[in-house]
Amino acid sequence: MNRRSPISSRGGFTIVEMALALGLTIGISGVIVAMLSQQVSFARALGEFRFLQNDAPKINTLLTNIINKADQYRIYPDLSAAKNSIGAVRSGGSALRLRFRHPDGTSDHAIISFETRNGEDQLNYYFRDKNDNSWPSQPSWTLSTQPETVTFDNSTGILLVTLTGDSGDQITYSGNPD
Repeated sequence: MNRRSPISSRGGFTIVEMALALGLTIGISGVIVAMLSQQVSFARALGEFRFLQNDAPKINTLLTNIINKADQYRIYPDLSAAKNSIGAVRSGGSALRLRFRHPDGTSDHAIISFETRNGEDQLNYYFRDKNDNSWPSQPSWTLSTQPETVTFDNSTGILLVTLTGDSGDQITYSGNPD
């Protein structure tokens, strides 16, 4: 006897099953693309504010440690004015001159100055020991090369240090020496 299998018993998918599988595939693909797009946007936003995230906290720590050891400060428009102690200002200065008094009545001095050296913006630290007669021509060390601008302000009676990053991101630290 020759038996043939009926047509309905052959393997395969119906049109409804295929449409459902295709719809699920398109839906999952859409969700993956949306998640990837969101991740790229988030990474871009973090990259724009890397100065605030990475560099500003380090600069804050250095400035806090230095300024808190001083017993007096003056703000000057630039490094030259700070070295010569002429033209102190209350706001908009780019140099901060600090005095560190010793128990014997003598003092050391330091300047934190935002300046451009060799075409690079730098936040530099200059130190003059009580035995030195003149300021060093080169910075004692560089605090950072990351800020686009740094300004010192005391118009409110509190020392404000404003740091601006390359994306326009800005943070202001406040405090006074003891």
